[in-house]
Amino acid sequence: MTTAHASSPALAGRRAFHGLPVIETAGLRREPGSPRPVFDQDVWDLTGLADAPVVMGAHRKVLDFTAIINPRWRQVAREYLMARMAPLHPDVAVLPQAFRTPLNPNSLWSELKHLALWFNHLTAVGVASLSKVRQHHCDAYLAAASRSATDPDRLLSPATTVAMVRIPQFLVLYAEILSDCYQPGFAPWPGRSADEVTGYVRSDENRVPPVPDTLLRPLLANCLYLLETIGPLLVTEAAAARAADQHEAASRRGLLVTEVDGLRKVIERRRETGRPAARAAEATLTQRLQRGWDPGDPLLHMSWHPLVVQAAGAMGHRRDLETLRPELERWVSECGLQQPWCRDAAPVPRSDDGTLVPWTLPLARHQLDATVYVVTSAAYFLTSALCGMRSSELAELTSGCRRQEERPGGGTRYRLVSRRIKGEAFGGTEDAWVVTEDLHRAIAIAEALTGTAPGERLFAKASNNSGRRYTALSSWVNGEYGQRLGLEPIPDGPVNPRALRRTLAMAIAQRPHGLMAVKLHLKHLSVATAEGYAARPGGHQAAFAAEVAAEEETEHLRLTVAAYEDYQRGILPSGQGARDLIGAFKTVDRTTPGRSPSSTTGASSVSSKRRRRPCTSVSATTAGSPIRARLCA
Repeated sequence: MTTAHASSPALAGRRAFHGLPVIETAGLRREPGSPRPVFDQDVWDLTGLADAPVVMGAHRKVLDFTAIINPRWRQVAREYLMARMAPLHPDVAVLPQAFRTPLNPNSLWSELKHLALWFNHLTAVGVASLSKVRQHHCDAYLAAASRSATDPDRLLSPATTVAMVRIPQFLVLYAEILSDCYQPGFAPWPGRSADEVTGYVRSDENRVPPVPDTLLRPLLANCLYLLETIGPLLVTEAAAARAADQHEAASRRGLLVTEVDGLRKVIERRRETGRPAARAAEATLTQRLQRGWDPGDPLLHMSWHPLVVQAAGAMGHRRDLETLRPELERWVSECGLQQPWCRDAAPVPRSDDGTLVPWTLPLARHQLDATVYVVTSAAYFLTSALCGMRSSELAELTSGCRRQEERPGGGTRYRLVSRRIKGEAFGGTEDAWVVTEDLHRAIAIAEALTGTAPGERLFAKASNNSGRRYTALSSWVNGEYGQRLGLEPIPDGPVNPRALRRTLAMAIAQRPHGLMAVKLHLKHLSVATAEGYAARPGGHQAAFAAEVAAEEETEHLRLTVAAYEDYQRGILPSGQGARDLIGAFKTVDRTTPGRSPSSTTGASSVSSKRRRRPCTSVSATTAGSPIRARLCA
């Protein structure tokens, strides 16, 4: 809720931040040699922020104030954002209603977007000064902003529009240092918070839908297979591909005349041993045809340059190919062409029936890279699913993040070191997750596949978008590659770290019989979570433990209601605590007017009374499952 300010426009425009460097004024660190944006610039280039987390994408580091049509309000936007970033600045610290916590730089881009929406709406309706803004302008803005820009007939949710209302209101808090401000005594939607204006109802309930079991089980089973069976074999090919790249990068000279005979001998040896020539990539084929190659040339599809790089450490030119054409044509004619990577693949058991098949057919380089991305994505999803990391925490995992500790008396504790981003100061705080051995090995495979140097982020070199990763993984599994290996197709459906975190919390809380997925006992995951909480009570694994506790509470209520419904049908609980449980149910019936054991709405009565009355712990057993719930008497 905002209140009208008591200042006048004459007090505004003190140019508190004129000429100041943005990053340093906000008390943030800047990488040496990086851009140094100054307050008065219309574009703030924050790409040099030293502690920026991975989730702060490149587009969020460039603030373009020219998106605001009125140049006067570009200045206001800069003043507002600078004041939010630097609450300890002398001119900001004295403002009675200003925020005292710095605005996270990751939020600047969104704040600027909403400022532009507000200011450009005012420009469109002919308002040129904030002192001319009246409540009907605010109401018209809300009506326009509440509709989708691409589909005007669709209303946006209150959770979306609430941020659009906050910006016009928050400008009131900084009126004394803004170069243009509302008329004294005016505030948008006075006396009402943004939540009240938009009808947004906040709730502590976790509304993220869990991943359905029909999707989760094949996803985890396939991820395990890829990491345990395919990953170690793929590591060798990925390392060879990186070595080839390095060799090619160092091979920038032309082939010497004296090296031609040596290359001829290499070609002859490969022909005599029956080794197929490498097939050229589709891009190379297209370039050759554009350069006038004959479509019927027997060497059109042969990869030439990599051969010269491998054999002589030089670049392969067309003139050298023509010199060796007779030998090359004979080689291709007798041995044929084959993709250059993953030849002579070792046999592995299929996932479905155990039949031995080569782990892959020969691959082109782009196919090899795609396979590396898929198996790395398997490590990404397995880590998310089995330890509950948020996407921001997954993105902060680096090569070398694994820790292994031998415990007194036997046993090993495995940890993954990451950074807490959510709820922390900009840049986050280092923390560690206690994980199972499966995840420890999975991250080791991801490190070897990507070849990241120690300290480099593991999942951020390629796209770290979970949607793109899931699409690549499911397409690979459901396509020819995965079906050769007998992998179970993965159904369509949204899979992301938020949903996997919720699924794990519910699975640990509800403790379903059997396994969550192949070879993964829930009790092991639960123990790892508990150890992580005990080791760092204030860490991010503690936040996940709190989510598990909330899910346990929900599950206990569900079991209680189910037991009460059985009681209504005459099926009484048995086992330890059964007498107390029956007594509690009878008490509910006696204290609820119009209720009886045969009432069809008794379950809702138990649920509602449980929320209103003092509670006691009761344990019992029904239908073979333990009930541990706080029952209300």
